[in-house]
Amino acid sequence: MLSSSVRRGTDIAGFIAGLFVGAGAVTFVLVVVGSVLRAPFPTVVLQILVATAAVVFLLRELDVLSFPLLQNARLVPQFVTRIPFWGAVQFGAEMGTGMRTYSPTGLPHIMAISIMFLASWEEALLAGAGFAAARALMLLTFAAARDRMAADTAFSFTLPRLKVLFVVLAVPLVAMMVIG
Repeated sequence: MLSSSVRRGTDIAGFIAGLFVGAGAVTFVLVVVGSVLRAPFPTVVLQILVATAAVVFLLRELDVLSFPLLQNARLVPQFVTRIPFWGAVQFGAEMGTGMRTYSPTGLPHIMAISIMFLASWEEALLAGAGFAAARALMLLTFAAARDRMAADTAFSFTLPRLKVLFVVLAVPLVAMMVIG
């Protein structure tokens, strides 16, 4: 469990710092690559592309469509506990970029596609910071729990019921991203 691997205060701080570094790096790459890819197309084509991808991922969240997500679901590496602070920073950066992560939802993929094809630099950095903050909030929630195993079980049990709520909350955000 992630929270038990980075439970000390400095490890948590390092992990969170790494999340923001990793998310900043991936948003930078998405905007740079996206700037090249979007150059030959009019904005309306890019909006249709992002809207279509968003609908596909939202339908997946509602279990209307079924397909695997691009993810690298691996366990917490041993170096996190062996190298105080810097191991947590490295692991946080990997989690922030998505290089080493388990993703129960496709919603971050919508954000990545939106950043690549529609976002300005400012919007991309804010989205990356939001992604890192959400991941940090989850870790802090587990770290604050008195019984971490019970918290993990509660999360696993509740997540399927929360998926519909997440889709409902994502729809206006997707609309704002696409409409501009």
